[in-house]
Amino acid sequence: MKTSQNIQNYLEINGPSTVAEISVALDRTKADIREQMGQLLAQNRVERLTANRLDTPGRPAARFTLIHKTPEPLVKGLISGMLGFLNVNELDQEKEADFIELIINALMSNFQPRGYSSASRMNQAVAYLENIGVRTTWVATRSGPKITLEHENISNLFKNPALSKKVVKQLIQKVKEKAVGN
Repeated sequence: MKTSQNIQNYLEINGPSTVAEISVALDRTKADIREQMGQLLAQNRVERLTANRLDTPGRPAARFTLIHKTPEPLVKGLISGMLGFLNVNELDQEKEADFIELIINALMSNFQPRGYSSASRMNQAVAYLENIGVRTTWVATRSGPKITLEHENISNLFKNPALSKKVVKQLIQKVKEKAVGN
């Protein structure tokens, strides 16, 4: 079994753990575990928890935990069911805005860009969007990064094309804002 899978299995059983704890349990070097953690972080499979200053004297070791994802068929079923329950064609502007915000907040709940480079965070944003069915590209411009929509699968869930366009447009904007901070 691959080291990355062993790390995920360890975290599933033992919960949040440090590199040193995982290293000892899996009989691997700390350098090997750190390298694998870097890849798992980039793939959004694990997240780094804020270190607790009360754990040990000196600089506390970071803890890592698994990111639990909801299965895609469940998400699609819930959204389709919710949209079937609501008659989205009869939403007034205020309720529509609230509905869009609710959807976007749910879609963005797992997006936590990391790193100091805005280019790196934008690459993470594009990867995250692709993960949820919105394929985009981005380029750096004088006024800041510009994201271009290539394809999206969100419209397949909505029976209202105008509403799905608004959701996708605002989702892309919010992800960009979270990635670069403007």
